[in-house]
Amino acid sequence: MRETKISWAHATWNPWTGCKKIGPECVGCYAEAILKRGGRDFKTLALTQTGMTPYQLDAEAKRRNSVAICFVCSLSDFFHEDADHWRADAWQVIRDCTNVKFMLLTKRPERIEECLPAGWYRGEYRNAWLGVTCGVRSAYERVNILRSIQCDVRFLSIEPLMQSIKNIDLSGIGWVAVGGMSGPLHEKHRMNLAWAAEIYDRCQPGIPFLFKQSSNFVSERGINGLSLFLQERAGRQADPATVPLLRAHPKTELPLLPFIDYGKRFSAREYTKYQQPRSGRS
Repeated sequence: MRETKISWAHATWNPWTGCKKIGPECVGCYAEAILKRGGRDFKTLALTQTGMTPYQLDAEAKRRNSVAICFVCSLSDFFHEDADHWRADAWQVIRDCTNVKFMLLTKRPERIEECLPAGWYRGEYRNAWLGVTCGVRSAYERVNILRSIQCDVRFLSIEPLMQSIKNIDLSGIGWVAVGGMSGPLHEKHRMNLAWAAEIYDRCQPGIPFLFKQSSNFVSERGINGLSLFLQERAGRQADPATVPLLRAHPKTELPLLPFIDYGKRFSAREYTKYQQPRSGRS
């Protein structure tokens, strides 16, 4: 099983790689940086040889009478038009691996309906969760489109969160994950923890909420940042080492496999610095 340092999943699966930027949240794209470091052209989609990853994950989940979460196309977009001739094979893998919940995240929700497999509305792909990226107000239409499509779990990746979206409509959404930008542009586009708190408040009660990370050069840093902010907002002091993390997942018919926590918490000093006016990398 291929593990991942992405806190919302047990593994990632990239049946193809490459993408094209189409929105504000694409600035500072980590996938582009990864592919370029490997000498690959980010704008050209390429088929990979990672097809066994979901089957290995499925076997492990079945052995433990559990369910695993797999993030699909972390280095691409599952509904990218240049992958149309490969997608049928990916749908077959998803259908085969019944103990895996596949997270299909896209910035192209207008293409979802035309790309769904024939058995979608017969309930043959209930282990496929559909999600969209929405880190700015101009992306609200993606959420509206997502809401119109039948799915067991609709989720939002509000990462990178780049402005206040406190008036976002979360009706019909079954899971929300929030995070700040990582990479060299993290300071320029630093997430205000008050923006994350606004979304957390809108999810209460009833919508599972996961805080992935604060803005930082390295991903999964400051994973306790929002927890500390909420404690401070309530007039309470909290120990950064022990404050509970906000990392809920949707309920599943079987228990989820345990998650490995790769993230790094803020120290009290780091949290205080993060909350101060921007002055270089945090």
